[in-house]
Amino acid sequence: MDQTTAPATEPLAFAGADRLVKLVGALYQRPRIGDRPRDLRDDGEWRSGYHRERTGRRGLPMVCLVGDAREGVLEELSVRLQNAKPAGSVRSVRLSLADSPDTDAPGDATTASVEAVRDILWRVRNALVHSGRTRESRLRFPLFTLVDQLMARKFPDDDTDPERTLLRELQENGLLTRFRSALDNVSRELVPQHPTWRFPLLLLRWLTIVTFRIAVTGRVPGLSGRYRWFLRQPHLAPEMSGSFVRFALRLTDGEWQKESPEFVARLLVNAFLEDLRRDYLLRPWQFWRRHRMTYPVLLLDEVSTANGGYRLLELINDVRNQVGLFDPLLVVSASQAPPPDAAPSVDRPKYHAGESASAYRVWQNMLSADRRARRPTAWYLPIGLDAPQTETEKAEVRKRVLALGDSYERSGGRMPLWATRWLRAGLPALLLVSVAGVGGLRYSDFRDSHCGTSSQWLTWVEADKECIGVSDGSYPLFSPADPEGTIHQVEGTIAVQNQQAADLHAQQPDRPYITLVDLEALTSSNGTPEGLTAERESLEGFAVAQSRQLDATATAEPIMRVLIANGGKGMRHGADVAKTLLDLAKQDPTLVGVVGLDMSSEPTSETIRALGDAGIPVVAATLSADQLADQNPIYFQVAPQNRREAAVAASFFAQRPGPRAVRVYYSDDATDYYSLNLRDDLLKSFGEKHFAVEARAFVPDEGQVDRPAHQHYGDREVGNASAAGRDTCSYDGIAFFAGRGVPDFGAFLAGAAQCGSAATLIGDDDVSRYVADTVARERNRALPYYYLALASQPVTTAKGPARDFYATLNAKFDFERTVRGRSFDGHAALSYDAALVMITATAYLRETSSKVPVTPGAVWREITAIHTSRPDVNQTNKYIEGASGAIDYGGDIGRHVPQEKPVAVLQVQGGEVVPALQGFCGKTIVRQSDQWCPADS
Repeated sequence: MDQTTAPATEPLAFAGADRLVKLVGALYQRPRIGDRPRDLRDDGEWRSGYHRERTGRRGLPMVCLVGDAREGVLEELSVRLQNAKPAGSVRSVRLSLADSPDTDAPGDATTASVEAVRDILWRVRNALVHSGRTRESRLRFPLFTLVDQLMARKFPDDDTDPERTLLRELQENGLLTRFRSALDNVSRELVPQHPTWRFPLLLLRWLTIVTFRIAVTGRVPGLSGRYRWFLRQPHLAPEMSGSFVRFALRLTDGEWQKESPEFVARLLVNAFLEDLRRDYLLRPWQFWRRHRMTYPVLLLDEVSTANGGYRLLELINDVRNQVGLFDPLLVVSASQAPPPDAAPSVDRPKYHAGESASAYRVWQNMLSADRRARRPTAWYLPIGLDAPQTETEKAEVRKRVLALGDSYERSGGRMPLWATRWLRAGLPALLLVSVAGVGGLRYSDFRDSHCGTSSQWLTWVEADKECIGVSDGSYPLFSPADPEGTIHQVEGTIAVQNQQAADLHAQQPDRPYITLVDLEALTSSNGTPEGLTAERESLEGFAVAQSRQLDATATAEPIMRVLIANGGKGMRHGADVAKTLLDLAKQDPTLVGVVGLDMSSEPTSETIRALGDAGIPVVAATLSADQLADQNPIYFQVAPQNRREAAVAASFFAQRPGPRAVRVYYSDDATDYYSLNLRDDLLKSFGEKHFAVEARAFVPDEGQVDRPAHQHYGDREVGNASAAGRDTCSYDGIAFFAGRGVPDFGAFLAGAAQCGSAATLIGDDDVSRYVADTVARERNRALPYYYLALASQPVTTAKGPARDFYATLNAKFDFERTVRGRSFDGHAALSYDAALVMITATAYLRETSSKVPVTPGAVWREITAIHTSRPDVNQTNKYIEGASGAIDYGGDIGRHVPQEKPVAVLQVQGGEVVPALQGFCGKTIVRQSDQWCPADS
């Protein structure tokens, strides 16, 4: 190969040399946008801003320089290309065929023609691959190289399975084999020290083999790579082979000679051009590769019919016509006469070098029609080189050529902004950063609106500064959370037991697995953790019930998971949480019911209705307003109703000496069903016991007094809770507080203490919340008072199931054994019993049939079956002896309150709870009701 690097000793002196130099300089420059065809001016410069969209005009001609003045022309062009500015911007190769053997001949192609073309292309390939001066990435020719290697491969006659041999050789030459070699090295280093890695490495090795076998079929887009191209190219009918390996066998030595030489040669040329096409195609993942702004130039000197040069030009013409794809190769040939197929004709007259631009424009305008007609002259651009006739003309030509300099000054023009590596890398990076930023902001907004978590079941209410929704104990829903206090310990216990429940479910899949949601007002009413003592106690009861199920072994006993839900301060957002639970139940089929609930108020009633609309049964722990159980068929409770509480209170004072007068102080809040309903029940029950009854309304601290409740009844309002306490100062009778224990009872008690009230003070069951707050209770030591409790036994004297419950409670939560940690409200026992109702209903369901699905509807149906209404010792669905007393729904499908549910009367003196019960009414196995107790209504 003659790759000239030294400048020509004398400038070109043929007519129009400067125009020819400009034409070649214009043709190797790539357009800024794609590979669109452009219009060339007569001076050899591209017309500014002129682009034509017809793809049929796309392509680079084969410039055929013909004439006696050709000597030294390609040498001069080669020097200019190699010295093009900026340095190394053009890939070019000059190949002189003057000394090539004469192995080809005009006419049809032969095997000698194939060898000649193959040899020329291989020499060009090597020159372009090793052209290290260019700034762009190296050109690669994987398709052409594979064809050449296959054509050189000859199998011995004794090889009985050449297909298998070829498959193995292909695998050894591929990337997968290098990957497998790396695996072997890792295996030798890693496996002796860590035998557990043997299986993953064997799996990876197996995957490499399988991946290669799939790729070599040539039929999998993306994975098959270069093998797929061979089965889709139009030469040698690849569909006859079926797979790439069989097609490759047809290209091996001794086999390709049996094919048509014409099409074997076409395959060689097309593979070579396809490699260039692929190298000039920028794929998205090649963002850092430099955009090529020049086309490679092939300078073929002294081509003829005998040395294979004409044959190569003919094949390039035929392949371009047949394939119809643009290939980025500029071919410039020099010869004594034009190629046989490119001889000037009427349609294409002979042009000289001085008319180079005009010749190109004529060629370009005819290209589309010539390609459609598959003319053998379609891609030829013959240009005659005529020497000047006089010395003056020669001197003028040399002057113009010298003015051009010895190199091309502007190689490829300016790269378009969009094609720069920084922009191609920067835009995706900027896009990714923008998307990540927007995603981060949206995720941050999502977390901010979901209480700083990624849970869709939590919502931050900015107006109330509280988090409502559902948690599994991993997020503190109690507000304030008190992370160092007892609330945090209870939440942590629930979270740990939930994980234990999931593990146990995996080990014992035959046992039912249910989820119960403890829905309460977990936002403190007074802004301190002590204001959540009752709610903490409730959750403790559910934790004990969950622990009991973890220790159970019977297959019918369900495994229980507990979710914690906050309905907001005063249950204002309970209905919203109910909608959240409906969405949660659609995703979690284990959710069978809601337990707990807080405050018999309008928001709570709306919450229960919303849960009923969602088909989720409810078992309330402490609710007692009469209308809740009377109006909601899917609702149950374990506490007695207000009417029973009022009857017990009236009977308790009826059998004691003292004044026969009672004044009921109730909350002047139209939304507080509990206080209004209890007032009515108290007036009725005490009236039936022949007490003089009257009522006083006070304004609650948290009330929504849209319609003053006392106006409807004609009662007198006395001011706030403190004023209500002071109103008892001159009253000689029973002052019954029928409002909220937190925060109003403390103010009521403080007001009464200011004047040393002589009235007999008694609080409703909600006062147990106040009593549970040790700090608040001990703040008012001046006056003794009674209060009603819905648990059957106090902590200190509990017996039977209650004793077992409190023993587990004290063992699980050590703060319950302290004076300040112990609660006297009975909420823990009531919550335990509420969970026990759901657990028992699920167990009864499974005892009937182990295949019955555990659904909210099925569990709701079984709750009504918890009773002992007939004298049958073998009855399965008997009542429950709970920690707060017996739970028996009486066998009446319309009854949602246990029969004879215990109500206890306790007393506080000097800020301390008197251990002995002052009165007790209810059904339990460890204690009889007092004789004065009323019948259950």
